[in-house]
Amino acid sequence: MDEFMNYDFNINKIVLACFVAAGTGNAIHKNRPSHGLAINKSGKKTYIFSDEKKLTVKENDIIYLPKHSTYTVKSEVLGDCYAINFDIDEDAIFEPFVINIKKHNEITDYFRIANKVWAYKKNGYIIKCKAELYNIIYAMQKEYFSEYFPKEKLDIIKPALEYIHERYTKELISIETLSNMCDITPEYFRRIFKSFYGISPVKYINNLKITRAKELLKSKMYSVTEALQLSGFAEMSHFSREFKKSTGISPSEYKKSAQ
Repeated sequence: MDEFMNYDFNINKIVLACFVAAGTGNAIHKNRPSHGLAINKSGKKTYIFSDEKKLTVKENDIIYLPKHSTYTVKSEVLGDCYAINFDIDEDAIFEPFVINIKKHNEITDYFRIANKVWAYKKNGYIIKCKAELYNIIYAMQKEYFSEYFPKEKLDIIKPALEYIHERYTKELISIETLSNMCDITPEYFRRIFKSFYGISPVKYINNLKITRAKELLKSKMYSVTEALQLSGFAEMSHFSREFKKSTGISPSEYKKSAQ
């Protein structure tokens, strides 16, 4: 769940937004063609995955279903749900999970609106569905971090987070600099940071740089070398290695595909 909640989503395509009434829908799903989020409005279901992992979904629970997953759905108590299936730019795969959101009425409205505009298919409906999906993911991530992690620990590393976002394109930021800023040891800084974001501070900074580089390359206004410099990397070899690790292709290949 941590990886999903920390991911910087770029929704490529809405495949389907729908309402699944009680007693309808397929029970067996093999190699899902897309990612899926669903909010269970009533009833109780158990999802049994091919690796024997089981997830039980109750009223107002949200379940995430990964792309390429295979599973069987068993309805213990019949009920309704809303669902959105989607694709993202990168081939990122997350573990399936269930989460209960306190603001479930707000999120249900996002699902309901997406279902309605998808069914009507008026001008701009695809953009509207994407907007509602972003609202859903944002609400999930916001509540996850506010509820699951103590605020006092987040406050400890807040100065470092602000510094990272202000300076990641301008300088090579060391863990020692960040930990000193928070008046804690580098080891403790790394531990707190990873507990919140699920990744190391170095990985977090690299992800920011890669995201910035991708934006620059997609704009068609910058060369690979310029994207390297403006996103905060110092060497082409390091830039190319991290970029390919993140996207699966080289910066030059990414620029061509964006064009």
